[in-house]
Amino acid sequence: MAKILFIDYENVQGVRLSEIEGVDCKVSVFTGSSQNKIPIELVSSAQMLGNRLKWIRIDGNGPNALDFHIAYYLGASIAKAPNDEYYVLSRDKGFDPLIKHLSKEKVICKRITSVSEMMPLRRPKNADADFEKVLANLRKIEKNRRPRNEGALRKHITTILGKSGTEETGVQLISKLITSKAIVLENDRITYKIDNIR
Repeated sequence: MAKILFIDYENVQGVRLSEIEGVDCKVSVFTGSSQNKIPIELVSSAQMLGNRLKWIRIDGNGPNALDFHIAYYLGASIAKAPNDEYYVLSRDKGFDPLIKHLSKEKVICKRITSVSEMMPLRRPKNADADFEKVLANLRKIEKNRRPRNEGALRKHITTILGKSGTEETGVQLISKLITSKAIVLENDRITYKIDNIR
């Protein structure tokens, strides 16, 4: 059972493919027709994946043009290999009804917002304590002074946790903040809902 990753590069640019270098995974990166610049870090990590990665530049413009391309390639891939695991890396919630339908059809498919969500979680020994510590810290900060994007929040978390604050821990805790609805992350902007979490 292979993992198949479709990347909505119009929607998510901070992609770290190095995180899945050792994973049995095929990757398709979808870029818009007007996207002319790709960061060297992404190109370098893409080269390490060799023929397991392909670039798909869509034709034409328009709202949801890239999303329809992803939906087409996702359907075509599922028709060939329905037992593989499929991931769509995008913050666009428009994919969710399709993914929910695929789940009903017994297809393993998930929308993710970070490549690390494809990996089995290596749960730190004190994950719950770290989560509570981060929540408590964020609650103490005035609303307009809290980290406003994913990168700033990740750095803030690693600072709070000290020696145990690795980048991986930061990514996992941000994922947990999202799934617990403590924060909402859209277009790399964070909206805090932590006062609703008990």
